Amino acid sequence: MDDDPVTLEVVRERLQGAGWEVHVRTDAIGTSQWVAREQPEFLLLDVMMPALSGGELGQLLKRSNTTNQTAVILHSSLGSDALGSVLERTGAIGVIAKTHDREKFLDEFERLTQLSKRRA
Repeated sequence: MDDDPVTLEVVRERLQGAGWEVHVRTDAIGTSQWVAREQPEFLLLDVMMPALSGGELGQLLKRSNTTNQTAVILHSSLGSDALGSVLERTGAIGVIAKTHDREKFLDEFERLTQLSKRRA
């Protein structure tokens, strides 16, 4: 989920190119209902979103019995110091920095998804 259409398209192309099934959303509103219905394994959330931030959405998902099994990965251009409390509140498995480096993004996504699977 990202409110920037360019970032959303780049991430979609990267993940689909790596073999992932990808569904995109530009608005956090309604996402918790979608997650409850579709039960995705992972959710990549932009932290800085209008109306409802990725951090706030992550907290809502964590509190619900119908959505708390979906692993949340935060996606942000904020520094790691600013994201520490967001990570803790959301229970996200990690953060991927927004980058133009396709391989760096995919390596970190793969690392976090594998880490999540080992914890399950």
